[in-house]
Amino acid sequence: MTSVLESPVAIDESAPEDVSAPAVNTMKAKALHTALSDAVLFTAPTTARLPFLEAVRLEFGGGQLVAVATDRFVLGASKAEYLGEAFMMMVAGPDAKALVKMAKTAKRDEKTREVTIEVVDGGAHVTFRFSTGESILLRGVDVQFPKWRQLLPADTSRMGGIVGMGYVPAYMGRFTKARAEEQATGSMMVVFPSVTSSGKPGPTAIRIGDDFFGLLMPVRPPGDEWTYHRPGWLDVDVHAAASGAAEAR
Repeated sequence: MTSVLESPVAIDESAPEDVSAPAVNTMKAKALHTALSDAVLFTAPTTARLPFLEAVRLEFGGGQLVAVATDRFVLGASKAEYLGEAFMMMVAGPDAKALVKMAKTAKRDEKTREVTIEVVDGGAHVTFRFSTGESILLRGVDVQFPKWRQLLPADTSRMGGIVGMGYVPAYMGRFTKARAEEQATGSMMVVFPSVTSSGKPGPTAIRIGDDFFGLLMPVRPPGDEWTYHRPGWLDVDVHAAASGAAEAR
């Protein structure tokens, strides 16, 4: 559930001398919008009735925000710069979309518009206050997100040993929308197919620039593997046949 604060709220900034001031958590609104809008692309629809896959996991800390989501068939993790304390929260899909909408920033304001993030109860309640006056309170949802890092290939040891991979076009299409501005200016989508420990087609790792990493799960082949064959119709050249017949006359 979200609560949008449309008017300024008076805040008592005084504090007892023996109480340390809370950490100031800040980031650019543009950066928040980029990371979160990337992750939202990979959430499950509400029709799936799987709340833990409809949510977005936000991991703050170490100088970065990592926003990640998965619907079991695709996974997307997007990074943005962040300064402040470390905490994690799970954000319901509708709330994540509301925050994306609020974080959207005009081109002229991208360098100056910031968001201050106020954390209560370790991420159970988080308020995002924008320097342009808007605020939104998000309540974290209590769901168990998959151990997503364990799904990511650690190295190239299981790559390069397979020729054919099957993908659902609609799932592949989501990656064309991630980091859209970077892709529009030349960033490549680099894919790394892998195999499982049993030699079957495994997830394909996808990188876009330096700050986006995703996984695309393969379609199971009809047999043990996808077999390559060149379709016979490619070798039917009626124009060459007609030309040869004309030369023979």
